[in-house]
Amino acid sequence: MKALITASFAPSELERLRRWMAVEYEDWRRRRELYFDGQQFADRIRRAGADVLIVEADLVHDDVLDQTDLKLIGCCRGDPINIGIAKATSLGIPVLYTPARNAQAVAELTVAYMLALARNVFPINEGLKNGTLRFEGAHDYLEAYERYGGFELGSSTVGIVGLGAIGQRVAHLVRAFGARVLAFDPHVPDAVFEQLSAKRCSALEELLPEVTFLTLHCPLNSSTFGLIGKRELALLPRGAFLLNLARAQIVDDDALYEALVSGHLAGAALDVFTQEPVQPDNRFVRLPQVLASPHLGGATRDVVRHQSTMIVDDIERLLGGKRPRFLANPEVWESPRRKRLC
Repeated sequence: MKALITASFAPSELERLRRWMAVEYEDWRRRRELYFDGQQFADRIRRAGADVLIVEADLVHDDVLDQTDLKLIGCCRGDPINIGIAKATSLGIPVLYTPARNAQAVAELTVAYMLALARNVFPINEGLKNGTLRFEGAHDYLEAYERYGGFELGSSTVGIVGLGAIGQRVAHLVRAFGARVLAFDPHVPDAVFEQLSAKRCSALEELLPEVTFLTLHCPLNSSTFGLIGKRELALLPRGAFLLNLARAQIVDDDALYEALVSGHLAGAALDVFTQEPVQPDNRFVRLPQVLASPHLGGATRDVVRHQSTMIVDDIERLLGGKRPRFLANPEVWESPRRKRLC
């Protein structure tokens, strides 16, 4: 057996995998290039003589699968959208993936943004550095105190839309600060809300008028596309904050911009944008009350360790004859066509 790994992978997990098979490691971050060309990637896999392929963002579509003899694919993503799942299933190739690999990272950045917005961290820092915030007398200090004093998370209400892996972690973290938590997610059982001490809202209209922070952690699909529009933003209290570290298309861009410019919203934190990678001239980036990052919510070194461990754990389970925990195409497990590692 031999594995070709183009995903970022933890050294300790590379060594663990090498106990089972030969490994050729080619981190896409060091190469600074992804395989988007199917023919090129198929040629690379064949040159490596790999029957196990572990990727992060490379495209493994039908053209790659038709030209190689892969027996197992590992995808270091929460949603293996870059893999031709239907084709892999028809060929009997199990596809492993890594749900919630970056959930803690995104949740922590979400709370970091809440704290920064609540305490005006960035305006204060910028003012001191560029010289616009000066102290020449007591009145200057009093003015800064009144303008930038902010508030504690414990006095706020956090509204979470989407109580999956990330949303649950956000709820847990903000509860530690003493915040009140409301959440909307029709797909999560009552027991989860109770465990998190979060009030269940049966509709957005129930949640929105009560929140200090509205934070979005739902997937993008037909029911969440444009979920937060002009009407929903108007239901938020004046001076509320919106955080979107999920997908840009969940929010109506024009409505959000209007709510920010008009002052109805006090600010926002955005890690996702309609046009990515986001550029400095983006209209949201240029607003002083908006904190922006270029889709880096899950970009921590710990995420690499999480995804590596999850993939190797499941490979070991598979080699031991056990069903992997995180199998993107579970129907392949009982299929007589399933390819087996040996």
